[in-house]
Amino acid sequence: MRITRDREKAYYDFTPETEPRISVSSGDRLTVETFDAAGGMFLDGWKYVRPNPVTGPIYINGAAPGDTLEVEIRDIKLIGAGYMHIPNYGEPTKYTRNGHEFVKAEAIPDGNLRVLNNGKTLPANPMIGVIGVAVSSDSTEKYPSTEAGDYGGNMDNRLIKAGVKIYLPVFVEGALLGIGDAHGAMGDGEIFDQGMEMCADVDITVKVRKDMKINRPLVISDDIISTTATAAAIEEAGALAVSDMRYIMETYYSMSHVDAGLMIGFYGNLCVCQLVNKTMRMEIKKDILEENYKCKI
Repeated sequence: MRITRDREKAYYDFTPETEPRISVSSGDRLTVETFDAAGGMFLDGWKYVRPNPVTGPIYINGAAPGDTLEVEIRDIKLIGAGYMHIPNYGEPTKYTRNGHEFVKAEAIPDGNLRVLNNGKTLPANPMIGVIGVAVSSDSTEKYPSTEAGDYGGNMDNRLIKAGVKIYLPVFVEGALLGIGDAHGAMGDGEIFDQGMEMCADVDITVKVRKDMKINRPLVISDDIISTTATAAAIEEAGALAVSDMRYIMETYYSMSHVDAGLMIGFYGNLCVCQLVNKTMRMEIKKDILEENYKCKI
């Protein structure tokens, strides 16, 4: 199955009113074609509408409020060229506009990025900036795709890449999953408010988990388990991410409250996903946890 890039059908708010573009069942695999943050700057017929267009929503049969949606990211294929604006405090170049350098790069077959400004080839590290589900129908807010929250959204968490599973709490029937804002590469913190913004084809498998209850997004890779939280202040987001990790270890690793605290205090890394929306993650290497505790996820 495939859900295609379509500017007329892209959406911008994680609200339950948006009509689903496709219905799938738990265990189904599909490809989601996404735009860059500007709606496909280097695609034919580009027209800017709003930042961070989202492809979807995807209705997952059987998903109900209180469930957890598991999304396995199987592959992220970068499409064409991307862009990034960075401050230029030196001599202006032909790419400098209003003190910022407009950098263009293209995906090349060997899996790297070719920076067209200088001809350099740099490693790609594809990741998903926006992935989330619809918020409760009781909410009166819009929850735009430029922001993030308990539902996911614009988390810009560079751990959300091929080979991981991201878990999202479900708030409405069908979950209404959406994906967008892929990056060819981005460092922690999204320092200049952007990564290398690119279109991508994202290969995923979805699964409804009735046996899991989480409060906010959780990411699990082969070697790391990570909780993610967004709040009004970076300190509050960090505290939520730590609290969520403690909950995961107590609930799904059967640790005592003290043991969970020791694991976080000894081995936890608290990282900034991005500064714009105050998103933080707490991550711990799985091998450290699983030496003495068995995971039930």
